[in-house]
Amino acid sequence: RWQWHRALHLFLSEVAQGWRCARVRASGTMNMFGDSSKMMSALNSAAGINTRKSNISVSEEFKKFRSTYALRQLAVDLNDGEWRYFDGGPKNVPVLLCLPGASGTAETMFKIMLGLCPKGYRIISAQHPPYYSINEFVVGLDAFLDSVEAKEVHIFGASLGGFLAQQYCLHRPRRVSSLILCNSFWSTHPFAQTGGGYVTPMFQFTPGFVLKNMILSSFDTDAALVSPPPVADALDFVSEQLETMYQGDLASRLTLNCTSLDCHGIRLEAEKITIIDSLDKIARPAELRDELYRRYPEAKQAHCRTGGDFPFISVGDEVNLYIEVHMRKVGVLVNKPQLDPSSAPSISNGSGAQDGSELSEGRTSRGLAAPAVRAPQAPPAAAPPSKKKEVNKVEHKPLFQDDVM
Repeated sequence: RWQWHRALHLFLSEVAQGWRCARVRASGTMNMFGDSSKMMSALNSAAGINTRKSNISVSEEFKKFRSTYALRQLAVDLNDGEWRYFDGGPKNVPVLLCLPGASGTAETMFKIMLGLCPKGYRIISAQHPPYYSINEFVVGLDAFLDSVEAKEVHIFGASLGGFLAQQYCLHRPRRVSSLILCNSFWSTHPFAQTGGGYVTPMFQFTPGFVLKNMILSSFDTDAALVSPPPVADALDFVSEQLETMYQGDLASRLTLNCTSLDCHGIRLEAEKITIIDSLDKIARPAELRDELYRRYPEAKQAHCRTGGDFPFISVGDEVNLYIEVHMRKVGVLVNKPQLDPSSAPSISNGSGAQDGSELSEGRTSRGLAAPAVRAPQAPPAAAPPSKKKEVNKVEHKPLFQDDVM
């Protein structure tokens, strides 16, 4: 009983703190009602809505992504929500499914799509609807993959997305070809033991702004101020994307993140798992990173020196390189060079002029045409002996000083 009282106390304190902050923000905006734009800005600020655009959202790179790949929505089950996803690349190659973390949306994987889709990879960045249990997520992902015609997938999962990817591999081992885990974890026991497990059933009834504050409070904003600009811009961009998520999305992700589960029993070869981690300070505890290494001791490890919580945004080129190496290791080869037989060079004789004989139909192992075999010819008749003429020997002088031996 005392556990439920403690959970109720934590819930009420969060609600009271949120409303108190909103009242404080709104108290200094009464004199701005004369201007409509200032009034809307004041109301958004009081409600906790950030109206400032991040540097990444106004960058030419992100604008190119939004103009190139269309946002699609797909309802695959009786759930009220829909899958939001971007699909890019050819349809005849294996799919790399990208799953964001608890604070990410499908847009946060834009650098992976911009970097790998033009090279011939098929990338699907997906954001799942509200699921409050692993069974619901597995069934929903099955229906989603059937809808996009992907029998087997390679999964790139960041943070909670990596944990969900491991759970899907545990329940559907035949549909997962390989895993790429970025700043992820193997179990959620530490999150459930630190008090999250007591309030997990109440996330569905918690206001959205309280859930957003809970997620944002897990990031070290003070460390972001002294971090390199790409790391700070990535955190700012994810915080902006977090404002676009509904209460159901946040509640379901926090529920999955704080439900006590682990990934024991995965039947996937170690060489098909790659772990990408940032070496600087991130929100994930260090013991969860060490536990992931212990569970997959033979997995490939790739490290980003200054990647922050979202290295696929801050150091996207480096992460794309790691992904490309992983895909080649597991046998996904795209844009292989093909030799055109018609462009094979002809064989020339020793004097540098091309031989007049035609090339034979046989081909060598290198793709070049082999020279035709000529029939043996009879030796020419011996010429009659002739008198030798005396030739005056002329002494040749060197033209340059270097010709002197």
